[in-house]
Amino acid sequence: MSDIQWFQEAYGALTQTVRVVASEQSRQQRGWVFTRGVDDAESECGLDSFGDFDWVIENHGDEQCLEDQLENLLEFIHAKLQR
Repeated sequence: MSDIQWFQEAYGALTQTVRVVASEQSRQQRGWVFTRGVDDAESECGLDSFGDFDWVIENHGDEQCLEDQLENLLEFIHAKLQR
């Protein structure tokens, strides 16, 4: 059972899954270099085959786009906390 499955079973609809994606090119521009045994390890790739995420945050280098996406996520979280 994955961590996500455990949280979904324990907390149901309260569980929100968030995936942050960045293109290989944008990661390389930030100094990332693929390291075999690290970047292809289960801890890095284990959720690649996971189904639908509730939120997908795109971090390709456009700061305003990233900020807008994070603001939407934070607004959602704050709304849930107000209940």
